[in-house]
Parts: sequence; structure tokens; C-alpha cells
Amino acid sequence: MKAKKTLKETAAEGIYHDIEEGIYKANDIITEGEIVERYAMSKSPVREALIELCKDGVLKSIPRVGYQVVQISIKEIMDLLEVRIDLETANLKRLAPRITDEDLEMLKHLESIVNLDVNRKVAINWNRNTDFHIKLCELGGNAYLCDTIERALMKSRQYIAQYFFNAWDKNAESNGYFHRATIDALEKQDVELAVLMLQKDILNVKNQIQETYFQ
Repeated sequence: MKAKKTLKETAAEGIYHDIEEGIYKANDIITEGEIVERYAMSKSPVREALIELCKDGVLKSIPRVGYQVVQISIKEIMDLLEVRIDLETANLKRLAPRITDEDLEMLKHLESIVNLDVNRKVAINWNRNTDFHIKLCELGGNAYLCDTIERALMKSRQYIAQYFFNAWDKNAESNGYFHRATIDALEKQDVELAVLMLQKDILNVKNQIQETYFQ
């Protein structure tokens, strides 16, 4: 049973979500009072959440002004995706030989597999995508690796609002396709194909952004 989220965690996730949805855009200024009112919380957990997001590089504190949403560069996105590919494919290679039928059934019932979002809302699909990658990581059993991958995925949420909305509109590939292909390959015990499909899933984001902004 998961522990109940603290008010600080709730506030931080709410701000993350608002950035992801484009409510707060790159370089926008967020104030403590604004968040207190928006989430109906006291100042203490809100301040803690804002400080935590500054540590994560999501926000930047500007004294006597507020907190600025950090602009993430295309270079940072590409570097982040390369790190994810290295870590996640290495994890998959290790877990593939010992994955069980129960594990595969669990993956098959994740939201990105069973509930396609016909309205194609970016935030919904991104959260489902994140859940798939975290669950796959957890099957590897390496807590340190999972923590690193989860942080990378959280960091990735920053570029969704900044870059991916336009890319998503232009290129509709994904919606769980590569997730299902990865699971199918694992069922067939084809590790090489499973790794390739997982890599394509991560690279799909990179390709869509490059096609949108570099053509």
C-alpha cells in the first residue's frame, strides 16, 4: 500500500501538471501566494514544494519576484532521451530472461495498453507512457536504477508543454503501439526485438520533436 502523499508532494505534482498542461509556460513567473490560493494550501508546504522544484531545475527562484519556469533546451531533451535509452534498454536486457507470465499480464493491463485515448490529450498519454516505463523498470529489481529513470521521466515532463504539443499534433504515432510491441516480443522471448521496440518508443519523442523543429 502506497504511503499517502504529503501536502508538499501534492503541491509539487500540481505545479508539474500545470506546467505539463501549458498553464504555466517557459519563463512564466509563479508566486507563492498564487499557488497557495490555487491549491487551497498553507504557505509552508507550498514553499517547500517550490524550493524542491528549484532543486530539480524546474523552477528558478528570483528574489522579491517569484519563481520562473525554466526553459529547457532542445539539446537537454536530446541528452535526456539518450540517457533514458541507455538505462532502460540495459534494464530490459537484464529482466527479460526472468520475466514471468504474471509480470506480462500486469504490463498488458496498464492504461497505455488497454485504454487508448481517442481524444489524444498529450498529458493523459504522457502519464500513461511514464507509468509503463516505470513499471518495466521496477520489474528489473534495481531500486537505484529505478530512481534514476523515474527522475529522468519526471524531468521529461518539462519539455511536454514547451515542445511536444506541436509535435504531437503533427505526428500521431505512439498511443501504446511500441508498448504493445515490446510486450509481444517479451512473450516470444525475443529480447533483441523487445529492446529495439523499447528504444523506438523512446526515440519516437525525439523524432517527432526533430521533425517539428528542425525541418
